[in-house]
Amino acid sequence: MYRQIALVLAAAVLVVNATPATAATGSGTASAGSADVVVEGKKRFVQAPLAQCLTSGGTIQNTSKPVRLRGVAEFGEGATKCTADPANGRITVEATGQRFELNALLEHGGPQIKLGNYLATCATTLNGSGARMQFSELSGMDAPTELTPNYTVLIPGRSKEDPPLAKVVLNEIVVPSPPDGSITLNLMHVIFAPNGGGPVTGEIVVGGVYCPPLV
Repeated sequence: MYRQIALVLAAAVLVVNATPATAATGSGTASAGSADVVVEGKKRFVQAPLAQCLTSGGTIQNTSKPVRLRGVAEFGEGATKCTADPANGRITVEATGQRFELNALLEHGGPQIKLGNYLATCATTLNGSGARMQFSELSGMDAPTELTPNYTVLIPGRSKEDPPLAKVVLNEIVVPSPPDGSITLNLMHVIFAPNGGGPVTGEIVVGGVYCPPLV
């Protein structure tokens, strides 16, 4: 199965609030991925944000080497770029990755989910904010060509009586309510045992970016 999906959210937040939330300090961030997963209630796998960058001034770039969380997930090479442009009131961040594999569900009757190259990016200006994502070679789950925000797939357990093994959200968009001009985009967000009772708990994020207003 092959999927090449690109989605543009041209104006996810139309107006920057005059009194932005506390989190909107002008520091955007990007990461190729992260993980915090517990298997069978015993073994914990933690991966800090890969190739993380912050818009601490000018342009900051970072890279990460391939990472393998044995039996749980694998991330290929990653890269990020964070740019702050105070003169024009603009923040731009992006995260890219070469490959991702989710393996944690295989022993419990679930699929192996794979991605090829992926990109997540967002930007904020004085007029609003937007985000965009794209990826290739999705396998292990279906997704429509026209991918809507927060497209969600539940991964079932071995039987109808078992709770879902995981919830997979593609193109996850998070904006505050009321809006403050910021936006978060996670290309893929895996939430294990969303209803409780699963053999694997925790979460994995693939391609995460956050853009606040530049204040």
